[in-house]
Amino acid sequence: MYTNKHVAKSLEKQHLRGVRKYYLCIADINIALSKVHQAIMPQIDLEQYKFATEYIHQYISHTSVWNLKFVVNLESPEVALLQIFHLHYIFEQEPVEKFKNERAILKEQEEAFLALKPFKEDHIERRRQAMLHYIIEQLSANMKE
Repeated sequence: MYTNKHVAKSLEKQHLRGVRKYYLCIADINIALSKVHQAIMPQIDLEQYKFATEYIHQYISHTSVWNLKFVVNLESPEVALLQIFHLHYIFEQEPVEKFKNERAILKEQEEAFLALKPFKEDHIERRRQAMLHYIIEQLSANMKE
């Protein structure tokens, strides 16, 4: 017969498996998005996306969005969200016929990310608006110089 201690341990193990699975899924998404970044990097003008990249780099530890490393970044839902925003921003500026495979991968990974429900929709929209606001501010400040 199970005691309360056995039930508690069983529930704890189940919870830990779920948490591990969640972070492995986030890591898979981040790795896939990082591969998209690496694939498009040689084909775009990085200077054109300087401010979007600067914004993203505020939230990535010890590395770059163009070459994502370290577990702390790979298992971060925030980094995944920001990579999605960054790629969307780039793809909105590039011709539609360019990067068809990469766009498909982004769509697939974004759907997988949203299925995990790491953030509420309003949080996601606020973060997206914050990035766009930052880019606009930097562009206007750069024009004044």
